[in-house]
Amino acid sequence: MYFGKLRSFLTTVIDDYVLNLASVWFKETAEYKQLLSDSTRRALSSSIRWLWLVGVSCSVFILAQRQMLKLEHFETPTNLFNTSIDYTVGFFLAFLVVCALVSRFDWPHRILATLHIKVLAVGFFLLGCYWALMLTMIEGNGQILFGMSLFLMLTFSSLAGLYVSTLCLYSFVIPLTLLPLVVKNLFFEPFQMLILMGVLMTLFLVETGRRMLKHWFIQAIRQEYTNQTYAAALDEIAHSDSLTHIPNRRQFDERINKLIALAPLANTPPTVILIDVDYFKKYNDHYGHLVGDECLINVATALTRAVRNASGDLVARYGGEEFVVVLSDVSLAVAQDVAARIQNEINRLAIPHAASDIADHVTISQGIAQWEKNESVESLLNRADKALYLSKEQGRNRFNLAEPNP
Repeated sequence: MYFGKLRSFLTTVIDDYVLNLASVWFKETAEYKQLLSDSTRRALSSSIRWLWLVGVSCSVFILAQRQMLKLEHFETPTNLFNTSIDYTVGFFLAFLVVCALVSRFDWPHRILATLHIKVLAVGFFLLGCYWALMLTMIEGNGQILFGMSLFLMLTFSSLAGLYVSTLCLYSFVIPLTLLPLVVKNLFFEPFQMLILMGVLMTLFLVETGRRMLKHWFIQAIRQEYTNQTYAAALDEIAHSDSLTHIPNRRQFDERINKLIALAPLANTPPTVILIDVDYFKKYNDHYGHLVGDECLINVATALTRAVRNASGDLVARYGGEEFVVVLSDVSLAVAQDVAARIQNEINRLAIPHAASDIADHVTISQGIAQWEKNESVESLLNRADKALYLSKEQGRNRFNLAEPNP
């Protein structure tokens, strides 16, 4: 009975399936894995600075402890370990100072950002070997209690900094734990069972602590990913037309204002094309609003297919049966080519329109206006609207250029 209770306790404490969030309800997408990888790398980057501080603190602690022993006349007789500790710690402190000076430049951070976690683990392994050497020298000098204190400080400091990566954590902890024990057992008196029990208990606490901290870390990353997903979905809803699923008036306003702000830096200013589906009210009255919605969806798809595949271009629903196209950095000649392509795409759809006065299928009218220096968005759209009205007056199913400002 007691064995079963102990087994249940250990399972509850160290079982990843209990501590980690269940993956059955959380879909680990490629975006989530990238976020987790980036967050882990940023955490390890911070851990390097943290372990630098730990290294400085422990080195100063060792030197201060040895200086106090000398002042209190508790210094052990001179031996190989006793004479090497000061030099080894001094060289390591000098190395840490050099690292701090080098870190003021940008290139070390760029190099660290490109290193694979396995390469970082090698670095942490070498660091663990150094501290294992120090523990061996300190315990060989007869300072067992001080060596155990230093071992505990280093172990739990590494847990605080490296829990995000099991490989990096144990690359540091394993040499720090095993090398002093092996050296002590081979070259000195065998280690006591009490010391081994203390080491095993420390490793048990490190592993359980790592799993709990890693669980909280993953939970935080998943929550951040969920928040980003919701924020992106809300942003899409706010900037997308619910019927046609193309950008809405709000996104159009943001895009045209941004392009106008950048217009002095562009080769040519932005251009807008206002588009109106001809006799759409008659289409709705004749076919019904559901068929009318389907017609708008098809028109939006054709418009998206007809415009250029450029980063600054945009097709948006302007309102009702009106659409607008934003073209960045194009001449009026290219804008007219785009308008002609749009006209051909709509005519190629051949959506029946029995109530139209000009054709047996759905057609569109367009007005093209290019931004002029110091012109407001309202003025630009007003000129495009006048060009669109002119197209309607001339018989529809055509496009016209806007008149320049007087």
